[in-house]
Amino acid sequence: MWIFIWFVLSAFLLGASFWSLKILLEQKKAWGKFALEKKFVLNKGTFMGPAEMSGVIGDYKLSFFTAQRGGEDLRNRRLMTVMEINLIDGVVDSGAMGTQMMLVFMQGLDKLHPFKIDFAPWEEGHFVFVQNDANIKKYLTPARLDAFSQILKTKNADVLVLFNDKEVLVRLETSDPMKNAEKLNKIVARQMGLMDKLRLTKEEREEHTAQIIITE
Repeated sequence: MWIFIWFVLSAFLLGASFWSLKILLEQKKAWGKFALEKKFVLNKGTFMGPAEMSGVIGDYKLSFFTAQRGGEDLRNRRLMTVMEINLIDGVVDSGAMGTQMMLVFMQGLDKLHPFKIDFAPWEEGHFVFVQNDANIKKYLTPARLDAFSQILKTKNADVLVLFNDKEVLVRLETSDPMKNAEKLNKIVARQMGLMDKLRLTKEEREEHTAQIIITE
């Protein structure tokens, strides 16, 4: 009886290990194809370890890597695929938006306080923290609010958006290993397209620059 149980458990563990390795290798293949196409730097890692890649597309810096999400014990810890897109083109003031899993992090950010969005259909599970209410209200046009909302609603992902007058960062954490190069291209294109809508217009940029000069 015990031998049978041991055999079943061993078969299960081996099967899970082989399945994880299969997914890892598929991910590395997809990332390798994406990196070659976009001229990204790819670090394949060890044979059993995750890969990393980073590069630039237009005004955007992108990085992909694997992170471990903590839990109370080993059984609750999970490996997450992380995609970060950084736009080195600031918008206004300082703020953060995120989904439920990012709430604790945002609550710990200095100088930021909760901000209520009066915009339908803004979801209750999407949280906003800002530094200056007046500046944010002026910046958050309906089109930008919709873009932020769409970013936060990214399927199967926990999302964090950080922004100030120097840059905008979108971080996506997902259990999806992103092991399909075509799908990866679509995800990146969608996020950059939405982030383009967050940028200041020429007139807004000039007004913002003038305000900084007056303040100084």
